[in-house]
Amino acid sequence: MSETRIQKQARRRRRRAVAGIAIALAMAFAGAHAFIAGLPLAPAGVCAWLSGVVLWPDVARRSRVQAVALMIVGVAGLAWGVYCGVRLPWGRALAGNAALLGMLAAVGFLRLIAAPADEPGETLPAGRRGVVGTLVGLHAFGAVVNLSTVFIMAHRMASAGHIDDQQLRVLTRGFASAAFWSPFFAAMAAALTYAPGARLERVIAVGLPVALLALAITAVELARERLDDFRGYPLHAGSLWLPAVLAAVILILHGLAPDLSVLGIITVLAPALTALILPFREARPAALLSRQVTARLPLMANELTLFLAAGVMAAGLESVVATLGGWVPFSGFGGWQAGLVLACMVLLALVGVHPLIGIAAFGTLLAPLDPDPSLLAMTFLAGWAIGVAVSPLSGLNLALQGAYDIAPRRIIVANARYGAVMVAVTTVALVLYANWL
Repeated sequence: MSETRIQKQARRRRRRAVAGIAIALAMAFAGAHAFIAGLPLAPAGVCAWLSGVVLWPDVARRSRVQAVALMIVGVAGLAWGVYCGVRLPWGRALAGNAALLGMLAAVGFLRLIAAPADEPGETLPAGRRGVVGTLVGLHAFGAVVNLSTVFIMAHRMASAGHIDDQQLRVLTRGFASAAFWSPFFAAMAAALTYAPGARLERVIAVGLPVALLALAITAVELARERLDDFRGYPLHAGSLWLPAVLAAVILILHGLAPDLSVLGIITVLAPALTALILPFREARPAALLSRQVTARLPLMANELTLFLAAGVMAAGLESVVATLGGWVPFSGFGGWQAGLVLACMVLLALVGVHPLIGIAAFGTLLAPLDPDPSLLAMTFLAGWAIGVAVSPLSGLNLALQGAYDIAPRRIIVANARYGAVMVAVTTVALVLYANWL
């Protein structure tokens, strides 16, 4: 029995290693596609689908259900397109989200060089200073390192394996609000994929102030409460330089070559910078990079499956839209329409619909309107940032529930008012941007 278990574990490691290599190849092809004119994206899509098939046994049941549902919708839409004589968008179905997945895989390498410092003997900050420092640190590192930052900090902040409601609000909002602007978030990759032509500097110019408002709203809300027992995370200002430099480099490169894909820049820059810096920090950099490919990349099985299925759904919706004779949900797309789409995305997130699904659906439905791509991208990012924080069914909150035995109702109660306020605040920002433009 024990030998059989060992054999199964060995087979699983080999299977995941194969999938990790396929994801790394998809990342490489996606990066090359961005920089080499005429190079198709199809090889990246083929590698991504190969890894998705190999990792299917590792996909959580909830993600499987969503992926199968998206595939059914997509295939039905493609079939309807065939029936109506529409040319099928095979490229979108095969590789529509390949660039997005390549960037998501590439950003994973940054955790090797940009994770927040963790010194076990250090005193944890408390009170208002602890709240503000934890919010800023979580936001800055989370914007680059993504979800692992939440659990690095939560592990230190927890008391006897428990997180109170104040810590919960800080963790969920401080992290999720980075989706308003961070070029390293999957949210940005999805937004740029379904709002092609969006200008990163415009998106950040609106998204970053809204994110700071979200942090300020949380800080003020908590400052009105008793914070004697609040345990935060120690912020090391000197270690924030790398996230700041990374974001600045992306903006500079995009400014110098605005026609170059932002997704492509990040897909190439993130692993390259990691490989350059890692030898100065670690004794065995090659082993860490190898482990990242064969052991860490396969852990994105849920996201990978969902994004592949969303690409098929988008292709199906594209076929259906082509048969509608020019029907669109709005006569135009301005600030108020953006606010309505944002509210719909947040409501969908509350019932468990992943923000990517909303982005793919609205991006496809609104494309005939030729909306301002930057406004559309801002809307998608806001829907992701707010939806992830307020929904007890988001990946972030499901992970926190599992790790710290948090009831779904606690998440709704903690963040419902925040979500409503942020939808209103963001709608005002979108209207102001639309009128200014």
